[in-house]
Amino acid sequence: MSEGREDRSWRLGDHVSAMYSADDECRDLLTRYVRAGVRPGQRVAVFLDADDADLARHLTAAAPAAAPGQLVITRYGTGGFDLTARTGPALVERMLDGMAAMREQAAGDGYGGLFLAGKMTWALRAGLGADELVRYEAAANRFFGDARVAGLCLYDRRRFTKDALTAIAAVHPGPLLRFTVGGWGAHLRLSGELDASNAAALPSILDIVAGADSTVLLDASELRFLDAAGAGTIVRFAASRPHRSTVVRCTRGVRQTLHLVGADTVPSLVLRDQVSGV
Repeated sequence: MSEGREDRSWRLGDHVSAMYSADDECRDLLTRYVRAGVRPGQRVAVFLDADDADLARHLTAAAPAAAPGQLVITRYGTGGFDLTARTGPALVERMLDGMAAMREQAAGDGYGGLFLAGKMTWALRAGLGADELVRYEAAANRFFGDARVAGLCLYDRRRFTKDALTAIAAVHPGPLLRFTVGGWGAHLRLSGELDASNAAALPSILDIVAGADSTVLLDASELRFLDAAGAGTIVRFAASRPHRSTVVRCTRGVRQTLHLVGADTVPSLVLRDQVSGV
């Protein structure tokens, strides 16, 4: 990702990974993220390591305008995030359940959204391998499809292998691609750009609506760019549901790319102009 743009691009619906190589770099990333969430009045929750007391104090001081309870800084291993007794799928479920509870609490307290950020070193202590961590991040895409939340996952280049970081970054759609799940469960909205940097995230995003026993509406009206790999994923998704229509509302450029990779050969795939109804 382009690490100079976070404070301008972060918003609800994001699921972004950020890599850092030094403690001060991590501090600066978190400072900008906290301020980006506090400024419009969202609740901001940050998860830090047990030895990050100085960083916690810095972040608190960096957001003097935060209302009481608006900025929540938590250490892994405490409260609902005690990870010591969980492994594999149970650990992933515990993390996602904990984040969902925080989202509902933020809504109950009157906040319009929740900005979440966390140092991902907890995964190393929990013994998650690279493949398991990629599966966790793919599962988290479903959670961040809720337009009430944003997520920043911080990875220390000194602790994770280059191959692991490449795979992990690929399943994070942000900051170039955003998606939200509509009011009915088979409505998925894509915006931004879908290219080689985030195309690996698309299957887990489409999985959110894959089980719908109805027409799926994929609203790509605000998708500015779609590469051939992403277009192929959409065409294969439609082909996997031969008895239920997949309607893609899109621009002329996106439509042309879909045609190039075989959209015409899939009867269940219906392409509509971006201003048309379903």
